Amino acid sequence: MQVYNFGLLFLGLVFNIVIILFVVISILLIYSLLMITTETKTFDIGVMRLIGLSSGDFIAMVFIQAVMFVIPSIVTAWLSSLPTLWLIFNKVFNTDLVQGSVSIVPGALASVEAIGIGLLIPTLSAIVPI
Repeated sequence: MQVYNFGLLFLGLVFNIVIILFVVISILLIYSLLMITTETKTFDIGVMRLIGLSSGDFIAMVFIQAVMFVIPSIVTAWLSSLPTLWLIFNKVFNTDLVQGSVSIVPGALASVEAIGIGLLIPTLSAIVPI
């Protein structure tokens, strides 16, 4: 039992490290996309500011653009998690999922955490371009 608990802790640690690395890489990717967009549209942004775009509206525009980068990935990740979880549970537990012992649908807490991380990424990456 002790080895099993140690294995679970180690697997959880590795999983958390991988998630942190993916979040950092995602933040850097969206940051670079936003910086390229704001640098190429400097003239357009200047014209919009000239005709009355407030700084709050500019911040909202950059933040909405950052969120629009993330929404397709959140939906795609959730939909692709269903067959992936089915394959993992089928191989690991060596059981038939038709019996109803294990559900492949992610729980409410897991979905909320995924959406939270998905919305945290554009928020952190939009700080410097704003």
